[in-house]
Amino acid sequence: MAPIAIVRCFLPAAEVGVIIASIGHDPQASLTDPVYDSGKQNPDGSLRPPLVAVEIASLVDMHTVLDPDMSAGAVVRKYVPNGDVGGYMYGRTVISSGGKLIVVTTDTVRGFVGLERNTLGLDAGQTIAAVGLDYETAERGQFTDATGSPLHRQVSREVQAHGLHVLRHVMTAAGAVAAQIPLGKDLNVAAAAAPGLGGRTFEMDRQGASNPYTGLGISDDIGLLVLQDPTRRYPLFLNEEDVMTTATPLAAGDRLLRRDLSGDDTLIAVYTAVTAGGGTVSNVWQLSPELSAADTAYYRRLIGEAAARVAAAAKLREVGAHDRDARAGGVHRARPARPLGPVDMRAPEAGSTPASGMK
Repeated sequence: MAPIAIVRCFLPAAEVGVIIASIGHDPQASLTDPVYDSGKQNPDGSLRPPLVAVEIASLVDMHTVLDPDMSAGAVVRKYVPNGDVGGYMYGRTVISSGGKLIVVTTDTVRGFVGLERNTLGLDAGQTIAAVGLDYETAERGQFTDATGSPLHRQVSREVQAHGLHVLRHVMTAAGAVAAQIPLGKDLNVAAAAAPGLGGRTFEMDRQGASNPYTGLGISDDIGLLVLQDPTRRYPLFLNEEDVMTTATPLAAGDRLLRRDLSGDDTLIAVYTAVTAGGGTVSNVWQLSPELSAADTAYYRRLIGEAAARVAAAAKLREVGAHDRDARAGGVHRARPARPLGPVDMRAPEAGSTPASGMK
């Protein structure tokens, strides 16, 4: 059942109306730190009106209704840029931090997530609009591209060509505790004192007038134009937001899916526990045997590109260490090459033994 339908089962229509009308209002009006001043503005530069008492109470009631379903066994979805898909399946990727390239693992779910029910039945464009993907301002982005208006975006050419990818993860008890509702200061103070929401929210204040983050615990209208009909915008679907306050490990059985412009989800890969000859169990992504030859080649290429980026970053680090040792008069010994990341680009074979409990 969609979040709006659940809310309407528990709250009166007038209160639901207050909740919807609160989108675009300011939940952090009491903040005086100038770093958050831009977060109090709309994309056109106008100020967002502060939340009033009835809006705060209604939003707290909404989260009290929806949040209990974020529990052990809950299915969540984490939408990921297509540019990150290869790194996820490879098991490692390269990020920039402090001007340096760093290799990090991609075996966890982190950042913004949402219950699967939030976007079921939506097509790729509707999903981007519902989830508020993403804070993009470039001419061409991973989820959205620019239009002739600075206040509107359109479904990206990247998504039109290759679909919208999502990690489907089943929550553990620890993961469900770590998934908390991000709220602006004033709303968070009220939510923290509400029965049933204590410890389930945290303060996360908004920065940037064009930032789709609301601080209300629900997504904003990002002004996304309907594909092939730019005279209309996609409607805003109620989407309760959660953030992984600590990363939660991917689990065997998790899936990588691709949503197309018609709303169909295609299984791309399954995170599978495989037992090696020595008895060691490891989790690897296995591409679906149902993929077409073209799709299989496409994802193998993404994985290969991710592997090349990781190898190049490791090489730079090795060269840098060698240069530092040389300047210091020391001796640098090259470390053995690391094995490939946790990915199996084939379908499961008879020789691959799943761990206990896995089919």
